[in-house]
Amino acid sequence: MVMPMLLRQQNVCLNIGEEAPDFELPDQNGQIMHLSDYKGKRNVLLALNPGDLNDSCKNYLLLYADNLARFEELDTQVLGINMDSVAKNRAWSRSLDGLGFPILSDHDPPGDATLKYDCFVPEEGYGKRGIFVIDKRGIIRHIEVQSSSAETCPDVFHLLEVLQKE
Repeated sequence: MVMPMLLRQQNVCLNIGEEAPDFELPDQNGQIMHLSDYKGKRNVLLALNPGDLNDSCKNYLLLYADNLARFEELDTQVLGINMDSVAKNRAWSRSLDGLGFPILSDHDPPGDATLKYDCFVPEEGYGKRGIFVIDKRGIIRHIEVQSSSAETCPDVFHLLEVLQKE
């Protein structure tokens, strides 16, 4: 079981109850999206992935795709963010026959949005795997930063519980 991150012990500067940082990123089709597009309309499950999309990332993203109907029932938009280019994200998404939710490219400049969510490791050049639940008002309701281990997957049931409270 993945334990939620203890914010101050792990030097995460975003806190539950704070406004989520906005971003402007292209999805896998090149369409520009902002977190603020959902403000007042839908909750957002923001799933940040480190660097390039790989098999470990695929497992995470397929887990969200498999539970997309449950997220929809809770009026929640799933958004993936990684540091690959739009073209790579498009090819990757197509290889999975689509996921049913956007994969946003944090490629130019590299890690700009990931840094806003304090999940970028500049000295390593990649991001940490992070999950943020953001309510319709744009307020962070859950933060979880996960290990890079391929065996570690998010607790979807816990995420659904958090969203049921919104």
